[in-house]
Amino acid sequence: SAGLRQIVYLGGLGEDSDDLSPHLRSRRETEGRLASGSVPVTTLRAAMVVGDGSAAFETVAALVDRLPVMITPRWVGSRAQPIAIEDVVSYLLEARSIPLGGSRVFEIGGADQASYSDIMLEYARQRGLKRRLIPVPVLTPRLSGLWLGLVTPLDARVGRKLVESLKHDTVVKDDAALRAFQVRPRGLREAIARSLT
Repeated sequence: SAGLRQIVYLGGLGEDSDDLSPHLRSRRETEGRLASGSVPVTTLRAAMVVGDGSAAFETVAALVDRLPVMITPRWVGSRAQPIAIEDVVSYLLEARSIPLGGSRVFEIGGADQASYSDIMLEYARQRGLKRRLIPVPVLTPRLSGLWLGLVTPLDARVGRKLVESLKHDTVVKDDAALRAFQVRPRGLREAIARSLT
């Protein structure tokens, strides 16, 4: 639109590579299309958002709530930098006033890096649940997606897409956001505690 001064876009965190999942690839394509216009774009790339409405977090919560023993695929060993939903909102709001000389990409994450199994076990601890994880390296993204479809509210196709994007580490490599923004993200323990209230 004629009066638009800036676009703020929330994308997915992860290294640019040839084997990006279709989910992350579509987010990168969206970034590129937005940035190719005449309006500056601030892109915030985040990994798992901890809070209501986050497919990844709600899947973790559903698995932990429902299964005392979990046969886990390889992706639960991938490292992420989960971020509280309140911190994402703070970044989005502050991004509107960041001075831009053009389009910029910022990687945002919480204060802690953790594997998905660490996230599951911390969620279980805070819910007072004893949970055991048994890793099985042969579960493919397709089988994992079907498994998630059986034990969580996710559709199997959505589960497969989610798993494909979780198989790689999604951690902040560039801390420019900490220099450009006043947001000081919470750690995993506090993010989960806030999601449970």
